[in-house]
Amino acid sequence: MDIVIIEDEDLAAASLENLLLKSTYSINIKKRLESVAQSIEWFKNNSCDLILSDIHLGDGESFEIFEALKINVPIIFTTAFDQYAIQSFQFFAIDYLLKPYDKHKLNAALEKYKNYSAAPVNNSNDLESLLSHFKKSKETKVVQERFLVSRGEKLISISADEIAYFMAENKSLFLYTIKGDSFLYDDTILNLDLKLSKKDFFKINRKFIVRHTAIKTIVKYSQNRLKIELEPSSKGNDFILISSKNVSPFKEWLNN
Repeated sequence: MDIVIIEDEDLAAASLENLLLKSTYSINIKKRLESVAQSIEWFKNNSCDLILSDIHLGDGESFEIFEALKINVPIIFTTAFDQYAIQSFQFFAIDYLLKPYDKHKLNAALEKYKNYSAAPVNNSNDLESLLSHFKKSKETKVVQERFLVSRGEKLISISADEIAYFMAENKSLFLYTIKGDSFLYDDTILNLDLKLSKKDFFKINRKFIVRHTAIKTIVKYSQNRLKIELEPSSKGNDFILISSKNVSPFKEWLNN
């Protein structure tokens, strides 16, 4: 099957591609698209068998793509947020994978696609089942307290209390400690955002998740934006912009 991935985070896209290529199905990843604008332009003259799409993209929500073009291609939505489940079923949604998902959940979603032509999806029944599953998942969520990293041959288990922030750079993710040490960590920003304590950590943009105590200064950057300085500082990132959509939640987080 020819698959198109719509995902703007490099690590998340690489992880998904890896899971797809390890699945039991014959899969060709035809294209990876990274924005609403790029996707609309590509789908004007191209198509595929199946779309795997994140919902939050840098320039909007992927729903805008499907509304603009009325794409009649089955879609598996992949997202960290369950509140979009109802909206997703306005389109040709086969499944709705809540991040972080694993190869078993992905294979189950691909199986749904394979059965789609023989027995079209009953959206209302599937939606009720999915919402029930998401509610249960939220109730049983466990906050991650320790993080395993390595330095050479040595394995180190770092407590969440020791972490200053996480930084995504290119296709890698780095863990920075309060003492200034940095380690490569095997995960994605989006997955981490689901596992960390919301009281202690905040995802300020697509590259950084920070802890209260790592924020050295906060400065107004424009009327609707802020920039912060972290301590310890990360190489080449003296000041970091907070996404405009995150400014209000960030202020609320600092006030709690």
